[in-house]
Amino acid sequence: MLYLRRIRSLKPNYFINFSRTMYKFCVRCVDNEESIQISVEYAFNGGASRIYNACRPKKENVENSLTRLAQNINKRVNKKKKKTDNEVNQVVLELFQNDGVTKIADTVTAQCGFSQGNVIHIADTKYTVDVNPPSCLGIFIPQSIMVGFPLFPQVDIEFCSLEDSSFLWEKVKYAEREGNSAQECNSRKRDPAMVIERREICQNLLYTPTNDDIGYCLSVTCIPRSGERSGKSVTVESRYEVTAGPGLCPFETRHLYTQKTTQPEEIRVISYNILADIYADQDYSRDVLYPYCPAYALNIDYRKHLIIKELKGYNGDIICLQEVDSKVYQGDLLTAMEIMGFEGVFKEKGGEVREGSAVFFRKSKFRLVAEYGEQIKDILETNSLCADIIKKTYAVPALKEVFQTRTTVLHIVAVEPVDDPGKILLVANTHLYFHPDAGHIRMIQILVSMRYIESLLQHYKKQKPSLIFCGDFNSTPHRAIYEFMTTKSVKEDNIDWKDGGDDQFVPEMNFSHSLNIDSGCGLVAYTNYTSGFNGHLDYIYYDKDSFDVAQIIPPPEHKEVEFHTALPSIVFPSDHIAQVCDLRWKTLQT
Repeated sequence: MLYLRRIRSLKPNYFINFSRTMYKFCVRCVDNEESIQISVEYAFNGGASRIYNACRPKKENVENSLTRLAQNINKRVNKKKKKTDNEVNQVVLELFQNDGVTKIADTVTAQCGFSQGNVIHIADTKYTVDVNPPSCLGIFIPQSIMVGFPLFPQVDIEFCSLEDSSFLWEKVKYAEREGNSAQECNSRKRDPAMVIERREICQNLLYTPTNDDIGYCLSVTCIPRSGERSGKSVTVESRYEVTAGPGLCPFETRHLYTQKTTQPEEIRVISYNILADIYADQDYSRDVLYPYCPAYALNIDYRKHLIIKELKGYNGDIICLQEVDSKVYQGDLLTAMEIMGFEGVFKEKGGEVREGSAVFFRKSKFRLVAEYGEQIKDILETNSLCADIIKKTYAVPALKEVFQTRTTVLHIVAVEPVDDPGKILLVANTHLYFHPDAGHIRMIQILVSMRYIESLLQHYKKQKPSLIFCGDFNSTPHRAIYEFMTTKSVKEDNIDWKDGGDDQFVPEMNFSHSLNIDSGCGLVAYTNYTSGFNGHLDYIYYDKDSFDVAQIIPPPEHKEVEFHTALPSIVFPSDHIAQVCDLRWKTLQT
C-alpha cells in the first residue's frame, strides 16, 4: 500500500514548465515503513520504454536488491524473443556513489545504498537516484462538468504541496463517430486519432468552465513540485463533455446579499444540511422521498457542484454543515474550501453511518484552538455534569434502549479571532435525531449538549468565550427545543415529553440553562421542504450577550422552491435551505 498524503496548502498555481519529465531512478523511503519502493523507466537498446518497480526491505543488502530488479528487467527484455533465438540478453545493474566512479559495496543496506544523488548504471544508461521525489499519486475530476460551476480536482500528492505544483487545463474536441453523437462516443475509451482540437485554457488549480467549453472534454495535468525538484506529470481527462448546466440557481440571487466578505467586527455564519449521498443515492429516495427530482440531479457528482458554488458565493466566515459524507468531505469539500481560504474539521457519526458534521472557518479571521466531538449518548453516560439527566432517563428501560441506539454527535470547535487573540469563540454543530415522534429524544439530546457547552464556556471563562450553535435540530419553533433555547427552560408539561408514549415517559422533567440565546435567522416558514413535509428545522443560535444580528440573508422565494415541486431539484442540491446571517461582535462596536 502506498502512503497517501493530502497536502492542505492550497491556492491557485501558475504554469512553469510542462515539458515531459523523464522518469528517474526513484526511491520512496518513509521512516515508519520497513521497505523501500523503487521505480525506474528503462528502454532496452532504444526500444519502447517501460516502468519497472520493486519493493525491497530497507535492511536488505544492495546486491540482492539490484539482482531482483535486474531479474525483472531481463525477464521483460527476453520475453518476446523468438524461440529459435538462443541468445539471452543480460542487463547488468551497478550502483556508484554520487561521484559516479566509486562503486558501492554489495553489503551496504538498500536504504543506504539508494541514497539521494548516487548513480546507478542499467547497462549503458546512467540514472541519478532520486529519493522521495515530488509525486502525484492520482488526480480526479468529476464526471459532471457544467458551465459556471467551479472545478476542484481531487489531487493526491506526496513529498510536495499543491501550492508549489503546476497545473494545466486544456479543452479537447473529438470528432463524431458515424451513428453516435460526440458526447456518446466520448464517454467511452478515447482514440487520440479522433482529436480534432486541443487548446490550453487555464494554468490554475481551479477552473470554472464557460459557454465556450460546451461540447469539449476537459483535461488537467499536474506536475508535482517541491522547490527546484519536480516529479512526473500526471494527466486526467473528463469522461463526458462540458454541458450547459441548470442555468440560474435561486441561491445565486441570495449571493447578491453576500458579494463582499464581512468587516472585522462581523461574522457571516452558515448552517446547512447538504443531504448526504448515502441517503439520496438509494431507490427509496428516488422512488418515494424525492420522485419529482431527476435521478441525475440526486447524484452527488451533480449536487456537489451546486453545493460548492453555493457555499463559495456566500463568502462566509463560519460554515457548519450536516449530513456530510466522509468521502465527499475528504475528496471534494476539504480541497474546495481550502482553496477558498478555509480550514476544516470533520466528525463522523460513527457506527455504520459514514456521514457526519463538518465545520469550516476562514483562516484570515480565525485560528483553531481546540476541537471537541463526541456522541451525545457518550457525554450523557460519562460526564458527571449530566448525572441528574441520566438518573431520570435511564431509570426508564424503554427510553434508555432507544437513546443508546442514537449516534447523534455534538461537534464543537474553539477558535480564536486573529484580530483579537486570547478571545474564544465556541462553534457548536449538531444534527439531532430525525424521527417525527421523537421530540423527547431530541430534548434529552439538547439538554446534554447544553450542559456540555456550558462546561466548555466555564473552562474558557478567562478568555471571554462566546457561542454560536448551529445545526439541523429537527424541531419546529412551536416545539420544546426552541422554547428551551430561547427562554432558558423547559417544563414537565411540555407536549414533547409525551412523544414516546407511556413506555418512555419520564415525569418531572424540568430543566434550564444559563445562556442568553436567540435564533440568528429569526423564524421562517420552512428550512426543509419536500413533498411530504415542510417546516423550520435548521437554526443558527447565537449568544445575545456577545452578538447582535447585522443581516439576515433572505430565503429563496416560495415560487422558486415549488417551481420543481419541492426540494431537492435541479437547482437546489439539498432538501434543506442554507441558513445565513451576519453577526456583529458587541465588544468590537465603536
